[in-house]
Amino acid sequence: MDALLQKFNEKRPIDSEAETRTLVVENERDVNDFELPAASRDYDAQFYHLYEHRLKTMRERVRNECFDKWDDDFKLNGKPVVMKQKVLDIHAGQPCWAIGSIYCEMKYKPNVLEEVINDTYAAPDLTKSYTDAEGTDEIMLEDESGRVLLVGDYIKKTPFVTGTVIGVLGMEAEAGTFQVLDICYPTPLPQAPFPKAVQNNVKIALISGLGIDTTSPGRLLRVQLLQDLLLGRMSIGEQISNIGKLVILGNSVDAAVGEDGPGVMINCLEEFGKFLNNVLQSIPVDLMPGPKDPSDKSLPQQPLHKALFKDSLTPYFQEANKKILKMVTNPYKFNIEGLDILAVAGQNIDDICKYVIPYQTNGHDYKMEDTVNHRLDLMECTIRWQTLAPTAPDTLWTYPYKEDDPFILNEWPHVYIAGNQPNFGTRDLNMKGKKVKLISLPEFSSTGSITLLDLKTLDTDIINIEI
Repeated sequence: MDALLQKFNEKRPIDSEAETRTLVVENERDVNDFELPAASRDYDAQFYHLYEHRLKTMRERVRNECFDKWDDDFKLNGKPVVMKQKVLDIHAGQPCWAIGSIYCEMKYKPNVLEEVINDTYAAPDLTKSYTDAEGTDEIMLEDESGRVLLVGDYIKKTPFVTGTVIGVLGMEAEAGTFQVLDICYPTPLPQAPFPKAVQNNVKIALISGLGIDTTSPGRLLRVQLLQDLLLGRMSIGEQISNIGKLVILGNSVDAAVGEDGPGVMINCLEEFGKFLNNVLQSIPVDLMPGPKDPSDKSLPQQPLHKALFKDSLTPYFQEANKKILKMVTNPYKFNIEGLDILAVAGQNIDDICKYVIPYQTNGHDYKMEDTVNHRLDLMECTIRWQTLAPTAPDTLWTYPYKEDDPFILNEWPHVYIAGNQPNFGTRDLNMKGKKVKLISLPEFSSTGSITLLDLKTLDTDIINIEI
């Protein structure tokens, strides 16, 4: 047991009715791909390097799958299909396939140059959707040589977002356009074997969007009830004692209240610090930043700084107690009881959603046909595309990496969690024998929902705190 929890428990009086909390086994990662040490950050690089690295890395994966799918004997209309090394090598009347990055030209997508000209750059993004419901958007395939416009019924039925690397099969319809008949995604990734020695009934609690706001009594009451629940003061059977860790997936405080002055945000952080201080006496916590938290606005978000919290959390920042409170990045990879878990605060899914789900307008009323299945579809897409944030840096802010793209997946996790989504939902993916559990977490501030993940079965239980 960690030093601080051990010391705390030694001082507690013996309680015959007390229950012992389950302890989980974590395997520490030597390297965090999403960590950006302040001393080594360089913002002078162009984003071209990131695109170039992504295309080079993913092209090899897609090419292997294309060769398996469209081998030398594959024909279209009786003609053999050939591979084109560059998209501008495509010629009329010749069936072929090519690999490149998707670029979406969309009616409502932000344009940095226009924002600079209009002096609106860095203003809050109020765009509800980038795509035009009337179908004026254009989907292109590009590489180092240039771009071709993708057309056909296949394009209308398939979600496309800027930054994904795929293979397309078809032929030139007219100069500069390519009729798509089929699509190929990257070859499957490796995945660690599913652990067999996991303890029975061991769970972790997952929460996103606490949204602490000292001006909202309802939210504060919900957080207080959550605290009592995690400390075992609310009886719901044996579930609480089986929870070995709490993972908070961003938006712990509501940054919007900062518009009323820094004092309001300071009060929110102080309230959040009190919550953590109380909960940490009973359960370890992993804390991830989100888009509303006082952290970097570009991905990957770096851990919340300890200076944001008052002295009440100082003991948890000591090296000896680092396993009790972990201030982590967003995205965040961790291994617990042999399970590889990948967690995001949700910005990547929110941004991709704007590419594929248009808002319908009726006068001044806007409606978005957005469901939990849509969100799970998009989470599944990022797994199959093997890129967590393909729309970065086009419409999602990111650090300008020169020789890397940490959002590229090199192995599939066992569990993939997206926080701050509109609704709760789960899905079990089975990709050529490799299974990934998808979990969409709603915001606690509006739903009062806590998700318990069973580490042995990957089943989920939901606890709702009603007020």
